[in-house]
Amino acid sequence: MPMFAESVKNPAEAGDALRPARAPSGFLRKILPNWVRRRKAAPAQRERARDKDAPPRVIIDLTDVVCHAVWHDACAGIPRVQLEIARALLARNPMAQALGWHRNKWRDLGPLIVAADGDVDQIFALLKETFCDIGWNAKGARLALRRRRRNLNIESFAEAPDLRPQDALLIGGAFWLNLEIVNLCKDAAAKGANLVVLFHDLIPLSMPSFTGHDFAREYREMLSLPAHFVVTTEQTRSELKRARRRIDGWGGRISSTVTPLADEFPGSPRNEIAGPPPPRLAALSMQGFALCVGTIEIRKNHFLLMTAWEELAAERGGDMPKLVIAGRRGWKAQATLNRIDALEPDGPIGFIETPSDDELRWLYASCSFTVFPSLFEGWGLPVGESFWFGKPCAASNAQSIGPVARNLCSAFSPHHIDDMKSAIRRLLDADQRAVFQCRIEAAPLRTWSEFAAEIEALIAERRPMSDPLLLRESEESFAARAA
Repeated sequence: MPMFAESVKNPAEAGDALRPARAPSGFLRKILPNWVRRRKAAPAQRERARDKDAPPRVIIDLTDVVCHAVWHDACAGIPRVQLEIARALLARNPMAQALGWHRNKWRDLGPLIVAADGDVDQIFALLKETFCDIGWNAKGARLALRRRRRNLNIESFAEAPDLRPQDALLIGGAFWLNLEIVNLCKDAAAKGANLVVLFHDLIPLSMPSFTGHDFAREYREMLSLPAHFVVTTEQTRSELKRARRRIDGWGGRISSTVTPLADEFPGSPRNEIAGPPPPRLAALSMQGFALCVGTIEIRKNHFLLMTAWEELAAERGGDMPKLVIAGRRGWKAQATLNRIDALEPDGPIGFIETPSDDELRWLYASCSFTVFPSLFEGWGLPVGESFWFGKPCAASNAQSIGPVARNLCSAFSPHHIDDMKSAIRRLLDADQRAVFQCRIEAAPLRTWSEFAAEIEALIAERRPMSDPLLLRESEESFAARAA
């Protein structure tokens, strides 16, 4: 979960590669009438905001997705999860509203999602185009012109939504990025609204050494609220219970739902065949390769993988495919980044920095197999995405990866290089690779529409809230942390 706030360094420039407009799809025809009705009814809704008989609203906070779009060129896994949920809820519920806090104002993101016709990649591109800073250069001028032409009419509000007991607030990502979001959650809880918080992991509490910043207090604040918590695995639910007990020694009643994430790579049919390579990947089309997808951070364990791959290459010579590492630069992994920067073009390992979705799609479809050596995950999206393209995966046997890996992976201990090499050797053998491919082909894989439908259902059911807890932290410890 804490993956988007960690590596903020330089403002990302607006993307120039927005796809051309397409004819309205079934999704647009479905969502547009609801959107128009809600827009027309907006003044009346505001007038009766305090009316207890008013229809319940579903407020979806996408603040961290806006922030991620401003700072990064490609959409990471968790922001993609949130956008999938938002587009599904907006398509099916006329009282759903997607909001983001940006530059001290709340922004209604509904027109932007409608303009993207439900395409998550396009939603992300429009977020970047709409909210990133305009530079005083030619690229900035082009961005300003595109904004004017689109005229999305993003409505702004100085005050947070006035939540009522019948309303629901969905927090699906990095709530710690802005105090305004934490305060919105506290306000929702105080007013008895249906507060639903999706925790992808509890790494800032359970394994703080893996994070780039200290978000422990924000996590404890959120865990102390009377919310319904959604987690992706039973292990995360157990960690959540332990974390609440550590807050005050009691923990109280904990209301939670386990909802697994999806295997689907959005925009691609299952077992998609690779088309022509994107320009940056043209050289890879002439050779076999294995793929490792993930941000370069200490938790992802790239350093040990690179060592294992180089040893296998020395052992097997020309019989060893290239390892392609695809991801953005992260945190606490300088030794790995130093090795990456020293890679030779013709060496056994290559690096594709900040791959686009189209590049990732081609890499998954073209590789022989994937490798996922992570020490710990909330879920492990690249493992499921590998299956979606029918590709076997040599994956860490860390308990946190088990729910997505199932029995479909060549498993290894992420702490032992010899075990890692043995798992990779299995997938280097074409016959053994075919065995894993048959397992994957027979396995039911989960889609994002299924995941979003389950989130929508639990919001509509208004499942019980957890007991509120008293967050105990001394003023001295808070002052020390702030310093």
